[in-house]
Amino acid sequence: MIVQTHSPEQVVREAFRDLPAMWNKLKQPIERLQRNVRKDRSLRLQPQLHEYRSHEGNNWLVAILPTKKVLQIAPFVWYRGADGYYRAARIVQDGVCFHISHHVFEQYAARFNRTGDGLSRMKEFIRENMDFGMEYCLDNDEVRVGVRHGYIIGKWVVPHKLAQLITFVDHGKLHADQHEQMDRLDQQRAEGLRPLRIPGSNVKPWDLPPPTE
Repeated sequence: MIVQTHSPEQVVREAFRDLPAMWNKLKQPIERLQRNVRKDRSLRLQPQLHEYRSHEGNNWLVAILPTKKVLQIAPFVWYRGADGYYRAARIVQDGVCFHISHHVFEQYAARFNRTGDGLSRMKEFIRENMDFGMEYCLDNDEVRVGVRHGYIIGKWVVPHKLAQLITFVDHGKLHADQHEQMDRLDQQRAEGLRPLRIPGSNVKPWDLPPPTE
């Protein structure tokens, strides 16, 4: 079970133990949503959020984005730290996981939603920003993530396996080079909606070394 004092690595480790039961619990809701999407096209590209509490006592928010041919699914596990703030982790079974600090949710709320409680604001962030585009720096541990509403700065906790996301920046505050990177990250997110994807293929360094002769 995830507890308040867990590190990002411990949170992700506990979440992975929950995954088989979580997917089993969502089997029927996913099948039902697939049928509904075939009948009602207005459901396409409308993000949904499914809540689940595991037998281990962990809290899940599973974001689902229906498209024409596939359902894009992003599981997040959430908890409250010892300071009372909400944190979450985006769990990717065959790629990079992301631990989202409470600073990201607070900065997002200051820009988009100052009303409501912290849990509601976190749910809104996850529902509206479930799909991630990512690049990492070859020279240090910096990680950059693009989401629908902005740009998130973070760093590796475990290289190429787990990143800690720390600072949210909305589009209006980006520098010129960040705008260029944001365009690439948006393209990654768009490609992620295609039916055929290679796990991890959308994670790329942003400062590729020059070709050798």
